[in-house]
Amino acid sequence: MKLCTTCQTLYGPDFSFCPRDETPLVPAPKETMALYDPMRGLLLEGRYRLATAMGSGTLGDVYAATFESMEKPVAVKILRAEYARRAEWAESFLELARRQATVEHRHLTSVTDFGTTPDGRPFFVMDWHSGGHLGELIHTAGPLPAPAAVAFARQIAEALDAAHQAGLVHQNLKPSNVRLPLNEEGIRTAVLTDLGLFTPSGTGVTGVGRDLLLYGNPQYMAPEQVRGQAATPATDVYQLGLLLYTMLAGAPPFNADSFHDLLAAQVQDAPPPLPAALRCPPRLERELRAMLDKDPARRPASMREVSARLRRALDTRRQWLLRAGLAAGLLLALVGAWHLAGFLAGGDPKSGNDGSHRRSAPTKPAPLSDARPGDATAPPTQLLQGHVRVFIDTIPAGAQVSIAGQTHSSPAWFELPRGDAPVAGEATHPQRPMLSFTLIPRQTGQVFLHMDQRPGQTPRRPYVPRDREPELLDPFH
Repeated sequence: MKLCTTCQTLYGPDFSFCPRDETPLVPAPKETMALYDPMRGLLLEGRYRLATAMGSGTLGDVYAATFESMEKPVAVKILRAEYARRAEWAESFLELARRQATVEHRHLTSVTDFGTTPDGRPFFVMDWHSGGHLGELIHTAGPLPAPAAVAFARQIAEALDAAHQAGLVHQNLKPSNVRLPLNEEGIRTAVLTDLGLFTPSGTGVTGVGRDLLLYGNPQYMAPEQVRGQAATPATDVYQLGLLLYTMLAGAPPFNADSFHDLLAAQVQDAPPPLPAALRCPPRLERELRAMLDKDPARRPASMREVSARLRRALDTRRQWLLRAGLAAGLLLALVGAWHLAGFLAGGDPKSGNDGSHRRSAPTKPAPLSDARPGDATAPPTQLLQGHVRVFIDTIPAGAQVSIAGQTHSSPAWFELPRGDAPVAGEATHPQRPMLSFTLIPRQTGQVFLHMDQRPGQTPRRPYVPRDREPELLDPFH
C-alpha cells in the first residue's frame, strides 16, 4: 500500500501519484496500515464480517470478508465517505454494480449482493478469487513468456467482450484488477475484478460524476480519458494493450517523474520498442502497437477481434508451414537449375565436388513454448540471507498462529529466516478447525489465512510479496 502525505489517503500498489492532489506516493508505514483499521471486524447488514483491507482505489476500499451464514470468503467494496455524501454518486455507484451483476463470464468476477454500511456508505459484494493478482506475478517473475502473456490477455479480452455486449466499459484496467486463481486443472487463469467501476458506454462519465473525470492511474489511462472524452470499448482496447505490454516487458511503457508528464506521454508518445532480449514475435509486437494507437478509431474494432489477432500472432505453425513450403520450392528450383546447368555443359552433374553441391536441409524451428501461465511464478532456488518480517492475519481474527517456534494471537508480526524453503505453521481458533499452512519468506510482506475454506490443506503456491512494504494481501488456503 502507498500513502499520500498531503491528504493521508492510502492507495494500492499500481498508483504512483495521488489522483486528488498529484502528490508522489510513499510506502505506507507498516504498523499503521496493518494494525489500525476501524472497519476491521465490522458486520455489514448482519451478513458480511470485514477482515483485512485488500486495497484502496480512487473511489472505494476493498476488504476481504466472510459471508457468515455460509462461512464463505467474499470481497466487499465500499464507497469512500467523501463520495457517499453525494446522493447521486452513491446511487451511481450501486447502479453500475447492479448492471455488472447482470454480466456472467468465467473470466469476470460476479457481483452477488448490495447494501449500506452503518455510516450510510453503499457497498457491493463480489466473489472471492485467491491466487494473487497480475501485478504480484509480474513483480515476482518479471517479464512473462509471450504464450503466457497472450493467454492472460485473451482471457481478459473475453471478459471485456461480455461486458461490452452489455453496454459496459471497464476503463480501469491495471495489473491489480486481474486476479490469477487456479482452475480445476491447476492452471492459473485471469479473472477481471471490479476494483474500479464499469461505466455505461457513451455517458462521458468516468467513475461517478464528471468531477472524477481524470481519476485513475495515469500509467494505465487511454489518451481519450486524459482529454476528457467519453470512454468507449476502444478505451479498454488501449488499456488492455498497456497490460499486455507490461506483461511482456515487466513494466508499463510510460513512466515519468510527475503526474502531468505521464498524462502527456499517454497522449503524445509512442510506446518504446520491446527489448530485443525478450524475443517477442514481430507479429505480436505489431498487434500490440495497433492496440496502443492514439486514435481510438484505428485500434482493433472489438475485443473479439483483439483475441483473434493475438491468437494468430502466436500461431507459428501456419507460418512455419508456409516458410517450409517456400524453402522446399526454392531447393527444388536450385536442384533443377544445377542439373540443367550440368546438362548444358555436357557433363555429369553427379561428378562434381560433392561438398560444393551439398545443401543443408531446412531446420525446423523450435516449437512454441508449452509453458502454462502459472509456470512463470516458479521461484528461484538461490537461498536468500537474513530475516524478514511477515504480518499474519486470520479470518476470523484472534487465532493463535504458530510458525518457526513463534506463537502469537493474530494479527501479529513474525520474524522469519529469509529463504526459499517453505516454512510450516498452524493456526488454531476456538470456533474453527485447525488450519495448517506454509509460506515462503522471501521478503517482508503480509499474508492472511482463511480458516473457513479447506481446513488442513496447504496452499499449492504459497506467496509472500517481495516488496519492502506490505502491499495487497492474499489468502493461503
